This record gives sequence, C-alpha cells and structure tokens, in this order.
Amino acid sequence: MSPGYLPFAGALDLPAYTCDNCGFWQRHFEAPAACPMCLDARHVVPQKGWQFWTEREAQARFPCHWEELEPGIWRFWNDPVSGIGPSAYLIQTPAGNMGFEACPVFSEAALQHIAGLGGMRVLSASHPHAYGALVQLQDRFDPELCLPAADFAWSAALQVSWPYDDFLEPLPGLELHRTAGHFDGHAVLFDRSRKILYCGDALKFELDPGDFRRALTISAHKAFVRGVPLTTNELRRYRDVFAQLDFTQTWTPFEPAANCGRAEVLALIDGMLATRPHAAPVPLDTLRR
Repeated sequence: MSPGYLPFAGALDLPAYTCDNCGFWQRHFEAPAACPMCLDARHVVPQKGWQFWTEREAQARFPCHWEELEPGIWRFWNDPVSGIGPSAYLIQTPAGNMGFEACPVFSEAALQHIAGLGGMRVLSASHPHAYGALVQLQDRFDPELCLPAADFAWSAALQVSWPYDDFLEPLPGLELHRTAGHFDGHAVLFDRSRKILYCGDALKFELDPGDFRRALTISAHKAFVRGVPLTTNELRRYRDVFAQLDFTQTWTPFEPAANCGRAEVLALIDGMLATRPHAAPVPLDTLRR
C-alpha cells in the first residue's frame, strides 16, 4: 500500500466504466449518464449518444498488444480500439518500474506480463486524455500514483498518493515536469539516461507510413481535435521546460518519434513565438535548416 494512503468510504470499490467515445474511465454505481471528458472543450460528444463498457466488456472488444521498443522500455496498446486510444509505457529501472500513460484497457495477459516484469512501483500520466486504464494498473499493482495537483479534478476514479506542483523525480533519473498548456496539469516525463522525452499531448507528429518511429511533421495545440493553438504565454512555458531537458527522442502517447529531439522542438516553438501561434503541422526537415 502506498505511503500515506487512507481508504475513503468505498469510492474505489465502485465498478469502473470506460467511455467508448474517448476512453475515459469513471467509477460509478451503474453505467454513467454522460462522460465529462467528452463534454470538455478539447473533445467532442458522440453523435449517437454515450456507450460505456465494463472492464470485462472492454477487454473482450479491444485486444491488447505489447512489445519491447528498447531494452527495458515496453509499449502496450489496443488494436482495434475506439476512443482516443493512447499507448502505455513501462520503464524498467534498478529502483523499480515506472508506468507512464495507460492504454484504453489491459488484458489479463498484459497485466500478467507486467507482473512478470516486476510489477509497477510508480505510475503517472501526462494528462487526462492519456489516463486510459490507470484504474486497472492501480487496482492490480498498488503503485505510487503521481499526478499534478492542477489536474486533480480529473482523477475521481483514482487514488492519487503523490501529488506534485511543477516537478517531481519519483525514481532516480525519471523526471516529471509540468508544462501546463494543453491541460492545466499537463506534464512530460524525461528519462535522463536514455534521453527520451515522453511529451504527452504537448506535441503531435505525423509519421512516415513506412517507419512508425520516423516523424515527418510536428505541431503543438491547445486542442488537437478542434485545431486550437496554444497562447504565447503557454508556448513560452513549454520552451522553458523543454530547453532544460537534453532529449534526442520525443515519444507521444501514440508514437515514439526517434528522429526528433530538443533542437527541433525549440525551433518549432521559436517559430511560433516569432509570428503568431498556430496549430499547423510543420515539416521536421524545415526545422533543421
């Protein structure tokens, strides 16, 4: 059990339901009437009304897959899947395993695989769009759950044991930095030894169809689905965070962009700060000139 944990009146004993339209999980005594994530301005409501799935129903509908992308880094994802469909990453370290983001639903086989890797000591996510099935990971492995206090209102289905403000290093060499912007509590994870930045939805990429780890374009948004740009002050905060992190790869909840690092990201932001913020994709090659 996580240090400082105090159980509260059966809240985590309620069944969990996931929204078919966006993948956000809620704990409720019955299927919820609506989904707060779909009603948020960064998303859209389902045109034919809401459909919620229990854990077993979601497991039956959305097969779970996993692979080791680099030594000690595992990716979990669902295909086919409805909703936002983020990936989950499990990072193995000498001090224990850290999970970052979650896929929409973990199969029993996937959970057993994680157990075989040593379970999970720490768990976090960049923002609510990538929470996925954090509820399953917390229920199964009881890790320390580290989330920014600024997004606490979105964590009703979870038990946050380690809230933080702007920075946290929950395991040696793994740093959480709050960028804000896309969400008030949006955060990135920096793996110092591997020089990988898990950027959440701070950045978006279009990938080479022949190489899913090679990004062709990069962009940044306040709201991706609606094409809303970030503000100038939000971009400045992004830049302040990214400038201090020496990363050579930038991985989103959907794809690992191995060919984009700090130089390209700062060039994108500087370009928008020099004119007017926009949400258009920018070819990576133009940021290297």
